[in-house]
Order: sequence, then C-alpha cells, then structure tokens
Amino acid sequence: MALSRAERRTLDEIARRVAAEDPEYARRLSAFGGHEAGALGLPARRSLLPVVLVGVLLAASFAAFAVATARRDGEPARRAPHVLLRP
Repeated sequence: MALSRAERRTLDEIARRVAAEDPEYARRLSAFGGHEAGALGLPARRSLLPVVLVGVLLAASFAAFAVATARRDGEPARRAPHVLLRP
C-alpha cells in the first residue's frame, strides 16, 4: 500500500528534522534502508521463501513416512510370499 503525497511529505519532514537534530542517529537509521516490509508489516516474500520451502519439505517427508508405515486395521502390512506353492 503506497503512501499518499501528504504522508510522504510528513515523513520526509520528520527525517529532515531528525537529521538536523541528531546526524549520528540519522546515519544509523539510514543504514537500515532497503529492507521494506510488506503491507501488514511482514517481511518481503523473498525472505519468507526459505521458511516456506522448509515447511513444505517437512510436510512432504512426514506424509511419505506415514504412507510407508501405513497399517491396515492395526495389523502390519503383509508381504507376498517369495515362493508360490502349487497345490
């Protein structure tokens, strides 16, 4: 969500006042520039991507493990016999 012109002017005026009153503080604040938050104050999508990928990988691993160890009616899955016997 973009700021209106009036809001941008107000913030620029505040920045000028801070820079005039305390140049060292203004310099330290400017070192944090470039890290903009999203509309709700959340980090940008690029910084959330690794977290989402790890979550997806964990969920996929859990699902694969659950399928691999699935049991029917509480009984272990039965294996087919290695040798078929003829009657």
